Amino acid sequence: MGTRQFILRAFVASSVVACATAASAQAPSTQDLVGTWNLTLTSPQGSRPTTLAIKEDAGQLVGAMTGLPTIGDVKVATSDAGVRMSFAVDYQGQPVDIVMVGKLTGTELKGTVDYANGAATGDFTGAKAGAATPGAAATPAAAGVTGTWNVTRDGGGGYSFKLAQEGTAVSGVAKTPKGVEIPLKGTFENNALDLAVTGDSISGKVKATLEGVVLKGSYDIGGDTGSWSATRKP
Repeated sequence: MGTRQFILRAFVASSVVACATAASAQAPSTQDLVGTWNLTLTSPQGSRPTTLAIKEDAGQLVGAMTGLPTIGDVKVATSDAGVRMSFAVDYQGQPVDIVMVGKLTGTELKGTVDYANGAATGDFTGAKAGAATPGAAATPAAAGVTGTWNVTRDGGGGYSFKLAQEGTAVSGVAKTPKGVEIPLKGTFENNALDLAVTGDSISGKVKATLEGVVLKGSYDIGGDTGSWSATRKP
């Protein structure tokens, strides 16, 4: 083979590799990211479930997170390297910056978390609400809200609901982070959950809508009001 032909073939081969690399490193699209994401963040203190709702606003991606005491919106940026999400949380009256950097694979997000500019690190994983998790069995629609749910409210996580549904009637218990169990009773119909809190010393209402695989709604218990979300345990 002549020198000229060898150089030409080497050039073509290197061009193919470069094109393939560029194609595989494309930034995630807006459509890929817009929606509700069920995430779990880890830190040296443990893991915490959160929900991140991403939307497009004036050509920019912004998010709203529940499960953490966030200050303002979550800034979402994409590049060939993946997805970068930055926000601040209120810690004892002071803002603490958190940066999440990850990659999107199908409907799954996975990456690292930086707390307070390197003071601590962790990681995060999550999936888009309504998307099937690889290897997980689908929950039959007939199951309704039956099962155990990991609940995150405005003040944080650590709560759970254990619910049983028969027809449209629902009963169960809410468990607080301290292990206190509170009776629940109500209905689930047309994807709308309406529960009454029936404890001896506390009463109130819990409402939600089932959006894909996520319950999202509001509560008014003993004068304490706010929003909450939950995902069912496998």
